[in-house]
Amino acid sequence: MPALIMYPGIIYGPVRSRRLGLSLGVNLLPVGRKVCSFNCVYCECGDTTELIDQARDEHGRRTTFPSVAHVRAELTQALQQHPDLDAITFAGHGEPTLHPQFPEVVQAAREVRDALQPHAKIGVLSSATLITRPRPRAGIDLCDLQMMKLDAGDEATFQAIDRPAANVRLEPILAELTQMAQQGGLIIQTCLVDGPAGMPQNVRGAAWDALVAAIGRVNPAVVHLYPIDRETPEPWVLKVPHEVVLARAAEITARTGVPVEPYA
Repeated sequence: MPALIMYPGIIYGPVRSRRLGLSLGVNLLPVGRKVCSFNCVYCECGDTTELIDQARDEHGRRTTFPSVAHVRAELTQALQQHPDLDAITFAGHGEPTLHPQFPEVVQAAREVRDALQPHAKIGVLSSATLITRPRPRAGIDLCDLQMMKLDAGDEATFQAIDRPAANVRLEPILAELTQMAQQGGLIIQTCLVDGPAGMPQNVRGAAWDALVAAIGRVNPAVVHLYPIDRETPEPWVLKVPHEVVLARAAEITARTGVPVEPYA
């Protein structure tokens, strides 16, 4: 198993991001447990510990997520220590919108941001699996930067690469992303994946054509296109070369009119 990225607490960074500038990370997931609605073959955080909607402790109580007050206190301290941030980003080692009080957490972050660094944008990096649910969606709508994942345009590739939780299907996500994009500002995050013959991939053939078609259907403000950057849980996953990423980015724009920012 490759080394995993697990954050020891709520705040990490800030890091210099090509996409976001100087970004302070906010991890809302339980310490030492990757709780996510996806178990992506390429995830730098390794295999998902709990592929479920809400993590619970050994007694069945949902007590392992940090409280709103704890997040507020940690974020207040971090913004006092790190001036001139460009972004405050909910990400971490799992799916941030799984936090049972995600809207309240985002509202608290907005209040801290407004008081200490009003120029910083609040963003969320999400699998988009919960955008049809009212409470996660309410939290996403409070974010300035809504960065939603889309790695596939057909169900088979979606299931093979993202390996979502049971009963999660691509079509409802695509339909809701399309509605979100009409409000303006939607950012799609797409990871290009390759592999040996017979293994899942989204860079050529029918899988690639379906992905391009899905991007055109959603019509986001921009697509962030990138290959894997670190070790992956599945050793067969291959990094897509720099020149291929650039070529695929140009092709998406040519076929859909959607701007693409490649990060190769």
